[in-house]
Amino acid sequence: MDSGSSSKMADNSDDKKRKAQGPPESARPRGAKQGSASTKYTLGKARSVDVVGFVEARSFEINALQRSLENARSQGNTRAFQTLPRHLRRRAASHNVKRIPARLREKALSEMKKSAQTSKALAGTDRLTNAKKSSRYKRRRARSVRQEYETRQTGKRWLETHVWHAKRMRMKELWGAMIAETPNERSHRAAYRAAKEKTYIQDVSYFRTLELVGSEDAIVGLLRQLTPPNELTLAMKPYIGGARMAPLTLYCAGSYPLALLGPATALWEPISGAGQRKLWLRLHPANADAIKVELERVLDAIPDGNDRAIQIKDITCDLVSFELLGGQSTQMLAAVLSQTVDCADSEPSLLQTIRAIPSPAVLPESVVIALRIHDPRLEFPFKVNPERMVLSQDEQQQLQDLLLHWPANAAVLDGQRSDTGIWDRSECASALERRTSEHALNKRREQQLVPGTKLRPDPSVDVTVPLLLVRTGPEAMLGSRVGRTANQYIDTLAHGWTLIAPRGWSMALWMALNFAGARAQGLTECHHIGFEAGLPTFPANWPGTSAYDEWAGSAATELYQKWQRRPPGKRANYLKFGINSPFYAPFHKLLDLPGVPEAYPQVTADGLECRMKRLRKITSKKKEGCLSDQMDIDEDADLNSTVASRSSGSTADMWLLTGELLATAAASLLASTRTAAHEDPALPTAFLAWAAPLLEAVRSPNYNSNSDTTKDIALLQHCLVRVRLVCVGRGVPAENGPICTSLAKQTGDAIGFVMTSSFSLARGCGIAVGACSLYGLYQAWLSAAESKHAKSLGLTVQSLDGSPSISTSFVVLP
Repeated sequence: MDSGSSSKMADNSDDKKRKAQGPPESARPRGAKQGSASTKYTLGKARSVDVVGFVEARSFEINALQRSLENARSQGNTRAFQTLPRHLRRRAASHNVKRIPARLREKALSEMKKSAQTSKALAGTDRLTNAKKSSRYKRRRARSVRQEYETRQTGKRWLETHVWHAKRMRMKELWGAMIAETPNERSHRAAYRAAKEKTYIQDVSYFRTLELVGSEDAIVGLLRQLTPPNELTLAMKPYIGGARMAPLTLYCAGSYPLALLGPATALWEPISGAGQRKLWLRLHPANADAIKVELERVLDAIPDGNDRAIQIKDITCDLVSFELLGGQSTQMLAAVLSQTVDCADSEPSLLQTIRAIPSPAVLPESVVIALRIHDPRLEFPFKVNPERMVLSQDEQQQLQDLLLHWPANAAVLDGQRSDTGIWDRSECASALERRTSEHALNKRREQQLVPGTKLRPDPSVDVTVPLLLVRTGPEAMLGSRVGRTANQYIDTLAHGWTLIAPRGWSMALWMALNFAGARAQGLTECHHIGFEAGLPTFPANWPGTSAYDEWAGSAATELYQKWQRRPPGKRANYLKFGINSPFYAPFHKLLDLPGVPEAYPQVTADGLECRMKRLRKITSKKKEGCLSDQMDIDEDADLNSTVASRSSGSTADMWLLTGELLATAAASLLASTRTAAHEDPALPTAFLAWAAPLLEAVRSPNYNSNSDTTKDIALLQHCLVRVRLVCVGRGVPAENGPICTSLAKQTGDAIGFVMTSSFSLARGCGIAVGACSLYGLYQAWLSAAESKHAKSLGLTVQSLDGSPSISTSFVVLP
């Protein structure tokens, strides 16, 4: 046997001895004795390790090792700027210490001081960096964002949701406030779908609110001088108690039916009995100043006494308001405003009872619901169930009883009327000061055991918010009560809610409603939705008011400037097609009123002719090759002289037919048959006899029947009737286009003009809202009576570009 085989046999014998002796002493557990018969080990147990137990036993050593490694890594090799997480690092980082987290600022300051001591440029100075001195522009900037926003609001008012809107919409300065005009995204059809099926929301906090404080009789007597004499809406029982909001149409005192100011809404504080009463007048900002001046003028003319003890205050800045439309608007309000203070869990609130209605049009119009809710930020965000709610039989019966018998105390918070709610502005201001901050709410959310759990109201810390819900509809836009003509308007587009809240709560409610699914829109979409519903919007469709002249004048100026900016060879030649006023509707000329209002661009047919002559001269001179700048100066001077020769006019002598009573009377006149009294239509007395029902409707009860016939005829000749035109075939009527009778052959035979026109998504054809003179409609009625098609009284709209006229049917609008 050789030496190699003998060594292998020796190793095998040693292994057998070690296995027989058991594991070595280093591998044995502590406390185990060698050769103990009670302890038995196997190879599997010897090689297994309890990781969790081992780490817990050596946690101190592991942490000490990790700290020493981190200190060694950062000792002299990295600065505080370089220890930031990757998502905070920048290749060209600023040396501003405030841009570093607070835990690293002390280290960064010490490093900067050491670097400054060794720098030659910073030696002997107090500066720590070589940063240049900031520019004068940066030094003059506001120190805070709030201060900068306050500076930018000079001369115009920002709404509380201005910053939210400015990031998503185009803003426009109108009526002394910055208003969202239209979203940056395409939203024409989306706004229509939201208003029809879902929920459409708009911030209407720019509306003006005047508060009248005085005796009930004095306030009624003051407003009665500005309203039609045959209307007693403000003093009627449903409105005098504050249960409903009253629609009004205001005029200058003693001038009815002339000198129209515009529509308004009035709401009484729900407190009955003698003593001081409060009335809120909700006004559009376009006519708010004129109405306030007229109220003060009438109040100053009243003799000293109880009727003069009325205080008029502008409380616009103390309130915020939102407009909601759509089939799901009621359901969304019930979800967002579900946490009412005075409602027990066993008894549902009024808003929860009506949450399943398919459309707000089911409820009575102008009703008011007062409620007090908890802070909406506590349960933010809110979710609305997209599926249609299914009510039980008991809930259906309760809803039917509610619709048949609307509770009279829905506008009060408690039966004793001790809680005035939003009417007490001092209490609302105190609650706003005690409101929990957003930082405190976030701290409370961090303390929740389950992340995302909504906060519970704490009565000792959280404040409550008083609100008013008003069921708005066509009455608010028309300024009069609607009865038989209610079926003319589309329910989901014309009916909705107005949410009124104290100031300071706009963003909390706005974010809650937006996260619940409401689609925010601007002023352009608001006018379009009203147009789709078939309603005239203020001030765009209220001729005869100063607000309309300013609105139409601004639009006409933009159209004229746009036309003027085009090259002469690309401009539309309106004179060729017989259009003398392509930029605005010349109602003053239609009614034979002198002059043109100053708000309109003072360009007449002579001015357009100057432009056309200049175009022809430029073309001829170019052909001859001799074109001079002096000719351009002369032609511009010719145009300026033509413009300056115009005179201004007034709308005080214009009578716009408003109200359902007058609209129904005018519609019945147009649907009547010709009698013997109209044998000679050229006589003014025939026109007076035909329009006699209108005069009877506008006359006061103490009217003298022996009045001058000439004044009555002049009044009727200055009367405008608003109509809604629906195209019979294809095409869309042109805005500012002349409205003629079906038998008219010339443009000079126009009886009215189009104010707003577009393709209607609701009707699937082109529609327009225009205004015609009453005498022109009388002539159209006579022409239809003489023709064989007497029953088909229709109108045509001429185009501005020479294309064929569009045949339409029309309906008289109140």
